[in-house]
Amino acid sequence: MIHAVPSADEQLAFLRQLQRLLDEGSFVASYKYALLHAIADLCVLRGDDSGAPLTVATNELADQFVRLYWRQVAPFPGAEATEPLKQNTGRQAAVLRMVREARARYDTRLARVEGSPEWPRLLRDVEDVVRKMPLWRLQTMGDERVEFLYEHREEENPREITLKPGVAYCFRQFYSMIIEMVQGAWTNYIRRANVHLLGPDAELRYFLFGSDRQDLPACRDLLDDVQRGRCFYCERRMAAGSVAVDHFVPWRRYPFDLGHNFVLAHDGCNGRKSDRLAAVAHLRRWDERNRSELYELPRRFAEAGVAHDWRASLRITRWAYDQVARSGGQVWVRGKELEPLTPGWEDVLSS
Repeated sequence: MIHAVPSADEQLAFLRQLQRLLDEGSFVASYKYALLHAIADLCVLRGDDSGAPLTVATNELADQFVRLYWRQVAPFPGAEATEPLKQNTGRQAAVLRMVREARARYDTRLARVEGSPEWPRLLRDVEDVVRKMPLWRLQTMGDERVEFLYEHREEENPREITLKPGVAYCFRQFYSMIIEMVQGAWTNYIRRANVHLLGPDAELRYFLFGSDRQDLPACRDLLDDVQRGRCFYCERRMAAGSVAVDHFVPWRRYPFDLGHNFVLAHDGCNGRKSDRLAAVAHLRRWDERNRSELYELPRRFAEAGVAHDWRASLRITRWAYDQVARSGGQVWVRGKELEPLTPGWEDVLSS
């Protein structure tokens, strides 16, 4: 069946409903924010731009929940309490407790629990919570249920949801805007729930959603060997103390810390690239590096305890460049030089 891409009016209606959900929805815990975030992330990872429905399994949502809460269950820096920040109106939310216990057992490293026998059990336990609680309450606004994302099937207790035609398309097209909205609302919710612990100037947003810096030293050592001590972008030698681990697809565009997305760069190149995508020449070099090291890099990432998924990294990169291409945006070449994204980028990532 062929599905049409949503019209401009339909896309606007979607954004209005999403804004209404954040404004009017009943949030007794942060689960609904996590669910919206997880759906948006999976639309980028697994969806396409055809306008077709997208079926998402509840264990996929559980996987995203663990990744979202993994950073948040650590004690907030500078706060007197050693417990995680409160994210509900009653007792500690079950998912936070599960994730916190797993984090403590595996020395705070997500990659370690992913490779352990405990990972499937953790996902099953989180999935049970997702299916019983936020999944069938997300689209309730006051006394009204507005099913603009997926149909309500609580009585069937299914292990999947099917996003309606056009929904995945909208999440993909407006991903950055939607994540900004969701993370902003989520941050404000936690700030209100922890007003006694947080000062007005607390850097809460970065604590909740910033990059997990613990993988970067391990990446620095192995990437320095792969790149033979040269900057990924300018290819000049890097002096000690002037080396940065850069997210090739910037964290601000899609927040993921997967090994294949990391490159080493001079502090200067890293700073000038900033939150931009790199030019096609850099994209080709990134793709060639990952493919030439198709078996060696995953082995070294695993030894270093760094999360990695080449296929996921490739899908996210394709999506990010397609977003720039659709908007007629520019990419970073060097220094202050930018250029329009040339059509050849699709060929680089086509295989």
